[in-house]
Amino acid sequence: MTTHLGPTAFVGLSHLGIVSSIAWASFGRAVVAYDADSDRVEAIEQGKFPIHEPGLSELFAKTRRTLRFSSELEALSECSLVIVSLDVPTGADNTSDLEPVVSLVERIVPVLREGVVLVVMSQVPPGFTRALSARINTLRPALSFTLYYWVETLIFGRAVERALEPERFIVGCADPRQPLMEVFGRGLEAFKCPILPMRYESAELTKTAINLYLIGSVTYTNTLADLCAAVQADWEEMVPALKLDQRIGPAAYLRPSLGIAGGNLERDLHTLKGLCDRDGVDGSYLSSLIEYNAHRYRWVLRMLREHVFHVESSPRLATWGLTYKKNTRSMKNSPALRLISDLGWAADVTAWDPVISATEVDLPVRVLSSRDSVLDGADGLLILSDWDEFSTCDLGPIRTSMRHPVVIDCVGALELRRAELAGIRYVSMGRAVQGDQ
Repeated sequence: MTTHLGPTAFVGLSHLGIVSSIAWASFGRAVVAYDADSDRVEAIEQGKFPIHEPGLSELFAKTRRTLRFSSELEALSECSLVIVSLDVPTGADNTSDLEPVVSLVERIVPVLREGVVLVVMSQVPPGFTRALSARINTLRPALSFTLYYWVETLIFGRAVERALEPERFIVGCADPRQPLMEVFGRGLEAFKCPILPMRYESAELTKTAINLYLIGSVTYTNTLADLCAAVQADWEEMVPALKLDQRIGPAAYLRPSLGIAGGNLERDLHTLKGLCDRDGVDGSYLSSLIEYNAHRYRWVLRMLREHVFHVESSPRLATWGLTYKKNTRSMKNSPALRLISDLGWAADVTAWDPVISATEVDLPVRVLSSRDSVLDGADGLLILSDWDEFSTCDLGPIRTSMRHPVVIDCVGALELRRAELAGIRYVSMGRAVQGDQ
């Protein structure tokens, strides 16, 4: 147990703050979890989370004794380590709204103790942390503090796993040559992974650089998958060869999709493009990625025209998945919601998602209570997110309940079951259409 490090505060109980505070407490450390919203604090204290993450409730039950929740600012005054863990909102134009993070820091500065170690975990652009340090000095000139930027590793649907077993920690510092302050450094060491100190701007840019590499992989994969379908190649046959190349690697992101979604990757693309424009750097590569991913969604529209609308002019469409991916409640930039909105009343759309109810979707769609009920009389099934409930489904109702057993699989949910799809027209990325209607 390492309670000698003193209380650690996590400030801002959004997705990032909830998972991070519980993970930090799992090492036996005393944690104060703060949010100004007293109703949110009360609900979380009772284990009622506003997010969906596998393993979160179980981890909370194990660590509950070391967690204290509060909506009172004064609770932070006893904490030697204060971590700002508020998610950064993304606007409709895919830009970051940093004002909530700035406002939160400004709110807590008056109650921080002398010598506090303050850590920003919220994702911010290059230059933010250094400017924040100057802002804190202006607000409270006499305060002695050390400021770090800690690059978060949050991935929706895998947040608990990533919080407990990170590959590495990236820490932005005013002077990376100096050792980390003990209260922070020893806390990170408990995770037993590499710790990479660097200057503030390097750490801030590293986070977006990682995401840009992933976006490039998505675009590469989708382009090659479309080419496979055109020349009668099979992308799934090619993937093992690519992953065995040391320059690509076994963990390479090589699954075809409708492009990036969820909001965070889109935000990083626009952030980097904005920085290039500001500083006179050639950002044409970024522009091409933005344009390609904006158009990638058209694949599903083409498949609908070719395999559903040419048979029925006003079809009934079954949809599996409303969140942008599995194991999350987030529908930010969800392809499913965009498709339903674009279709309007051109089709009778029914949908099912493991965690989304009918009251959460204000679109021309009927959200039903079971996976198979949406298949009744359907002229096509769209699989739009990768929940395990879809890849392990009973294929029988697809054959017997649908009027036309056509499956347009946008996430590869049934790829490994292609041998079982007799009697079903199966449309996926990276190969020719399988089966006949």
